[in-house]
Amino acid sequence: MMPEAMATAGDRTPGWDSITDAFEAVYGRTPHEHRALPPNRQPPAPGAVLNGISAYRGEDHWHYVTFGLTELFTKRTGQPPGVSGWGHELTLLTPESDTAPDWGFELLMGVARTCVTHGRAFHAGARLAPGGSVDGASSGLVAIGLRADSLVQPTRFPLGRYELLQAVGVTLGEYKLMQRAGTLMVLERLAKRDPRLLTNPARA
Repeated sequence: MMPEAMATAGDRTPGWDSITDAFEAVYGRTPHEHRALPPNRQPPAPGAVLNGISAYRGEDHWHYVTFGLTELFTKRTGQPPGVSGWGHELTLLTPESDTAPDWGFELLMGVARTCVTHGRAFHAGARLAPGGSVDGASSGLVAIGLRADSLVQPTRFPLGRYELLQAVGVTLGEYKLMQRAGTLMVLERLAKRDPRLLTNPARA
């Protein structure tokens, strides 16, 4: 369900609930970290990108998911009835740590901003170079490839269909190979070593 601090009596959050239901089917109703944005920075405010990002704790990883690229509360005027918002939310997996790393929230916010700013929905096989290390520090992971999330997928679509796209951090060399051979081919190759494709800044 929607974080209690953000909910008020009478709120209907069918889109939000469909995302949390999908994650709770995998992780249960365990405590998770949520970063909400101030109301004046949430859609439909001009220039707003997301309502928030949650990070669910697995046995040895954190699993992040965005809220706001899909329609969370009701259908927006003029939107196709069969698709919810941009048609996707973004996810990210990072190695276990005491708390969900701040850079994971920042990375997904940046990727979501790219989608909204350019007015173009993402798809499995898309790629982008954020312009620096994914962790904002010194990691050699400097680009992102997108694939369908392999651990969590929604099963209810109250406001139109959408998918969960996992952002995977890659090196410059892997990114250049994606440009030549295709994003999904490179991610499939990387998945032979790590099927879940955790984005681990220490990898490079």
